[in-house]
Amino acid sequence: MDDLSLIQVLVLSILQAVTEFLPISSSAHLLLPSKILGWPDQGLFFDIAVHCGSLLAVIIYLRKELLSLSFFKSKYFFVIICATLPIIAVAPVVASYDIRWSLNSIAIANIFFGILLLLSINLGQQNRKVTEINYKDGFIIGLWQIFSLISGASRSGTVITGALFQGFNRESAARFSIMLSIPTIAGALFYIMSNKDILTTNVDILTTFTAFLTTFIVSYFTIDWFIRFVRRIGFEIFIIYRAILGIILLCLS
Repeated sequence: MDDLSLIQVLVLSILQAVTEFLPISSSAHLLLPSKILGWPDQGLFFDIAVHCGSLLAVIIYLRKELLSLSFFKSKYFFVIICATLPIIAVAPVVASYDIRWSLNSIAIANIFFGILLLLSINLGQQNRKVTEINYKDGFIIGLWQIFSLISGASRSGTVITGALFQGFNRESAARFSIMLSIPTIAGALFYIMSNKDILTTNVDILTTFTAFLTTFIVSYFTIDWFIRFVRRIGFEIFIIYRAILGIILLCLS
């Protein structure tokens, strides 16, 4: 992170904040500056800072829902656990292979999972509310979230696609995706902090705090905007964006 300029930190933090919760793949967008512009790797402490910023933004935005959960008694709490278990089981296995994603694979993933999102919108009735979600729904949506381990698939996009296929309405699908981001981001944060290289990595306090604060502020307003946008308009604009992005990446690769 020492090699990043302040402008690069701001740009990457905003990219993380905006794309983490929209169905357009945060990992793909964070790879683009290094692949296209030759920017240096963000480093462990940048990853920690932006994940902390995103996580805090979600917790504060959903504070009412979280405070209403009666742990060990709430059905919704255990549904979230059911939805998180699949990625907990699979992520360590995938991480052990140290896969290097190319622009070509990211492009194909963007287009393919954009098509799946389109199909989920147009197949079946989306009239269920998030309050109707059960353990089976949670586990099935959690299986969809496994695909987010593919760079370009989008965690938000895969969860929303799974929820729509289960018959949930647009806002409920988006809200559950945001709620499910809490254990997922926390898990990713724990994984990053368990890296033994963190003990020998230099920390720039100013740039680390800048990354955290920028990500937190932009994430909070992105979540609020996203919920309102989906309620009024839907997901189609994101599908078009993913198709265009995929085509551009294919041309660049």
